[in-house]
Amino acid sequence: MKILLVRPPSFKMPIIIPNLGLGYLAAVLRNNRHTVNILDCAKKRMNHRKYRDYLMDEQPDIVGLQMYTCDFTSARQCIDIAKALNRNTVTIVGGPHPSGDPEGTMEIANLDYAFTGEAESGFPRLLQHIQFPDKIDIDSIEGLIHRRDEKIKINKRGYIENPDDIPFPGWDLIDPTTYPVAPHGTFSKSLPIAPIITSRGCPFKCTYCGVRVNTGRKFRMRSIDNVIEEIKYLRKEFGIKEFHIEDDNFTLDKSRVLEFCNKLREQNIMIDWACTNGVRLDTLDKELLQNMESAGCYSFSVGIESGSSRIIADMQRNETLDLMIEKIKLVSSTTKIRMTGFFMIGYPAETIEDIEKTIELALELPFHRAQFSNFLPLPGTEIYDRLIRNGDIAPDAQPWDLYQNNRVIYAPKNISKKEVRRLMKKAFAAFYFRPHILFGLLKEIHSMNQLRTVIRRFFDVFR
Repeated sequence: MKILLVRPPSFKMPIIIPNLGLGYLAAVLRNNRHTVNILDCAKKRMNHRKYRDYLMDEQPDIVGLQMYTCDFTSARQCIDIAKALNRNTVTIVGGPHPSGDPEGTMEIANLDYAFTGEAESGFPRLLQHIQFPDKIDIDSIEGLIHRRDEKIKINKRGYIENPDDIPFPGWDLIDPTTYPVAPHGTFSKSLPIAPIITSRGCPFKCTYCGVRVNTGRKFRMRSIDNVIEEIKYLRKEFGIKEFHIEDDNFTLDKSRVLEFCNKLREQNIMIDWACTNGVRLDTLDKELLQNMESAGCYSFSVGIESGSSRIIADMQRNETLDLMIEKIKLVSSTTKIRMTGFFMIGYPAETIEDIEKTIELALELPFHRAQFSNFLPLPGTEIYDRLIRNGDIAPDAQPWDLYQNNRVIYAPKNISKKEVRRLMKKAFAAFYFRPHILFGLLKEIHSMNQLRTVIRRFFDVFR
């Protein structure tokens, strides 16, 4: 079958990196003898009219869309366009939003199917069912959301037990050399860059985090040999000089990270790398940090989220504020690894005093950069369910398209949305408008494209 995998047009300024989710899916479908193409509308800056023109030229049998919550309306328009051009085109969505809101997603009139969680095992079987309905029982397709007798059915989720069993992403379809020079977090050290994922799943229970909704709680790791082979492939085929580890829990298994660092050194793979998605502070120690640095790690992000111990406890992070501060100081005193701190503003139960503590802590810690994110009640998370139970939000009235960074769609009791927005601007200004931070950022800018990205992001924060 002819399959088009799509990241829909985005109404916000997205982080534009090679789409690993669609890349993995494309590779699996190719192994099942399907013809696959990937259309990243955000990367190509395509609107829905240009998307429609593309479909008219390609005429795929299947249109599969990756759906983030903020792209709900855009994805729905893509589905409607596909059906308007050809009623026989099968429409499928997957990704974070259908994983967290399967019933709401299937209310899209022209949507045929959706998937929760990881779709690499279920998607090929769905295509078999479409081609040979009598051979594949639809209820046996892992992770599938479908309709029967006007009711929505959600099958048991499927997981890739051994990530080594699936092929590398279809890198020729998501060529990393064709992506922006400021792909993730604005800055990088060497070009070109490629993202990689070395593990899946998260065993922790942070109330606000959607990772567990998407990839589950079971932590599954690729073998280090498998990861090294992908890095070698990327260097040989695309000349990659830096890679970004997008794992949610890269440092969870210390022995595995040490093995990774040792093999990079043993095989003389001299390459810069960063953990842009963050590492858990309670997993770090001096031996691990020094090995990471000696193997090429120059930067990582860490999640603090709040300067209030009370809020940290409510978030169920399973880390204390004192321990996190201690680990940050350890990184600073034993390595030259650059750190970005992740903070959240507007979490339920916060007071203005709690938010002020967060801002004060960000200024006190030895961070090179900081990201202050507005709280978003992501569907499927524990805090989302809690807010619904308490009547604080209405699931049928959520402004999905506004689920974006720097767009306040929720505010704690006794704090207005306007006040949350003011405090976010205050946090950014207080952190970045310090001479040593500002000068450090300017030194990291190596091109006009990076400079333009920095300027756009500052305008996005302060508008």
